[in-house]
Amino acid sequence: MNIDTKYQRSNDPAREHEFARPLQTLLDRAAIHDLHMRYFNGADCGDRDVVRGCFSEDVSAQYEGRPPVQGVEALLAQITLFEALALGACKISTHFTGNVQYRRLDAEVAHTEINAFAFLVSSDGRMVAMRSLRYLDELHRMEGQWRIAKRLHTLDWASEVPASFARDFVDKVSDLRALPPID
Repeated sequence: MNIDTKYQRSNDPAREHEFARPLQTLLDRAAIHDLHMRYFNGADCGDRDVVRGCFSEDVSAQYEGRPPVQGVEALLAQITLFEALALGACKISTHFTGNVQYRRLDAEVAHTEINAFAFLVSSDGRMVAMRSLRYLDELHRMEGQWRIAKRLHTLDWASEVPASFARDFVDKVSDLRALPPID
C-alpha cells in the first residue's frame, strides 16, 4: 500500500475511528511528558505548588532511602530538595531527563519509567553532586488531566565532583532570578 494513501484522512465517517485512538495516544504522551517536565522544573525551582499539581491528592510514593508515604502533602514534606534550596545548602538543582518509556498507556491509566540525572551545586559552588535517578510512575487521568498516582523513585548511582565555573554560574542564575517575570 502506498504510504501517502494509507494515512490520508477519509471523508468516510466509518473510518474516523482509525485515526481517533492513535491521535489520542499521541496527545496523551505529550501531556504526560509535559507533566514530568513541570515536575522537574518545579523541583529545580523549589516551587512546591508546581510539584503539588503533578500528583493526585492521595498519591502513594516511595523515594530512595525514605519510608513510603500516602498523600501529596506527606510527599512534599519528604522532598528534601525544597529545604536544601530554601536554606541555600543547594545553590542550583538541574534535573535532566534521558530515556522515557511508556510501559502502559490506556485511556485512563499510564505507566512510565524515566531515567534522569540530577546535578546539585553545593552552597559554595565548589562541588556538584550527580545522581542517576529512575522514576517509575503510575499516572491516572483525573478530570481530564494526567496526575501521578503512584511513584517509586530509585537512586541508581551517585557521585560528587569539583565544579568548574559553578560560582560564576550561580551568580548568573541569581541575577536572572532577580529579573521581573516575562509575560
